[in-house]
Amino acid sequence: MNSQQLQCFIHVAERLNFSKAAESLYLSVPTVTHHIKSLEEELGTQLFYRSSRVVKLTANGETFYHTAKDILYRMDEAKKLFHDHQIQKTKLFRIGCMTTIELKILEAVIKKMKEQFPFVRPRLIVDDFFSLKNLYENGQLELVICTTGLSKKDHFKKIITHQSYAVVPLSHPLANQKSVTFQQLAQYTLITLPPRCIPFEKGNKLQEYLTLYKQDHDHIVSESEQEGLLLAKCGYGIALFPGFLIPDDDHSVIKIPIAGTENIEYGFFYSNQEDHIQYFIQEYLQHYHD
Repeated sequence: MNSQQLQCFIHVAERLNFSKAAESLYLSVPTVTHHIKSLEEELGTQLFYRSSRVVKLTANGETFYHTAKDILYRMDEAKKLFHDHQIQKTKLFRIGCMTTIELKILEAVIKKMKEQFPFVRPRLIVDDFFSLKNLYENGQLELVICTTGLSKKDHFKKIITHQSYAVVPLSHPLANQKSVTFQQLAQYTLITLPPRCIPFEKGNKLQEYLTLYKQDHDHIVSESEQEGLLLAKCGYGIALFPGFLIPDDDHSVIKIPIAGTENIEYGFFYSNQEDHIQYFIQEYLQHYHD
């Protein structure tokens, strides 16, 4: 006995018409007839009198109608009970990141996390630093992958310390340099990101240099790291990015360390140490450094 057999029986019993019952269930008449016949065989009794003119419930059919309704009701209640229980167990894990570069690692990490924590539902927010900072400080993100700059009253786990680089195509005159100075960079158009995408801490020498450079030089402010790298590849200028914004598998560009610049810490800010967050961080670090 299954729910579809019971549904077919109840629909026919209430309509006393196989065609109308089939239409209401979006089934064919032969399918409904088959389910009724199978149910009668399983119960060992006839549930309907059927003729070319009329369909009527037998005495046993009338008795079973109330039983069938009760069985379906209890089945629906059981499904609702476990469905509601699963919803209550589901935990939202909101993750913020500054760039789509992280998505490659996140795919592998989240896939493994799903196996260990099936009731944790991740949500990814890719946005600029200050938007993520606002969401995090208002309790709308549990973890942010970004540079330092959020309040360290919460937990911070460093992923890597990166230099700032000048990114140029393979054919660029500076491509063979081991490092570049501010004076060398001053000869070229520079491509940078707005502060909302890559904030600098107070006293950062690269930021101080760029502030002076922009007063007297043509420069390009790109809206994303993808746009900046594309423009650099196409010869519009030199992109100045921290290392975590430069894909390791992009062999069409050279990244040259900028002399005299401070390193930038890049890592996780997180508000609590729940098991799934700790697992996420461990897996991310493993995939990042592999």
